[in-house]
Amino acid sequence: MRKDMSKLIVERPRRGRAVAGLRPGRSRALVDDDGEPIKAKGAREPKGREPRNKQFSDTLNPLKRYLASNVGRPWNKVYSEIAEHVKPTSTVQQHILQHVDDFVATKTRMKAGAVMVTPHVGGERALSEDWCLYYVHPRTGLLRKNDKYKRLSAVRRAARIAEEAARAERMRVIDAKTQAHLFGNDWWEVKLAKIGRQTITDRHGRVNYIETPYSDVVRSAKLSKLGLAELYGREDVYASEKRQLSKAEIKRLKLR
Repeated sequence: MRKDMSKLIVERPRRGRAVAGLRPGRSRALVDDDGEPIKAKGAREPKGREPRNKQFSDTLNPLKRYLASNVGRPWNKVYSEIAEHVKPTSTVQQHILQHVDDFVATKTRMKAGAVMVTPHVGGERALSEDWCLYYVHPRTGLLRKNDKYKRLSAVRRAARIAEEAARAERMRVIDAKTQAHLFGNDWWEVKLAKIGRQTITDRHGRVNYIETPYSDVVRSAKLSKLGLAELYGREDVYASEKRQLSKAEIKRLKLR
């Protein structure tokens, strides 16, 4: 583990004017534990000049390469080596450990022969359904690569495609205001109406929007429990009318 890993990962080169605290004739500025310049008492930032501040760069390739080179080693040792070069008093360097948690699933267990992980967000799921790059094997404690890793964007895209395919099985768009829906074993024609909203300005000049009361005839008849966005593919409309389609209409619309 490189001692300067924290600088490689979370720091960008400073930019702007000279660092406050750098006296004439000095080659280095006085800095604190985080590498921030120590200002003289009462010193103020000159107006109109860009401050020379440290920024998070999130250049994470060095950390990823380090984790990749330690696959197969005990995770406790790998983590200890990373934490050894992270100052507990440095907010900047503590950022490294947050990225480690993003890349490595540490809360794992075996279930029916499969590795299960519990991420920071969401409930427990199979390793194959998670987007972590690495994981700690629950039995050996070794750092392992997630061979079924998929980018989060790819996971979300696959979920969206699956949702659209499922909707296509139970809903067809006839026109902008008409849809055909499969409820149980029957196809229904549903007429859509825009959900109105009122604009209200409070005494402070802030604008708020309140939806106009409406009644969705599909949900009122308990034909579906889905939310509006999932049911109709959009969330700004509701079902104002419905009627069951005849066999001739179902055939004409090629619903079966």
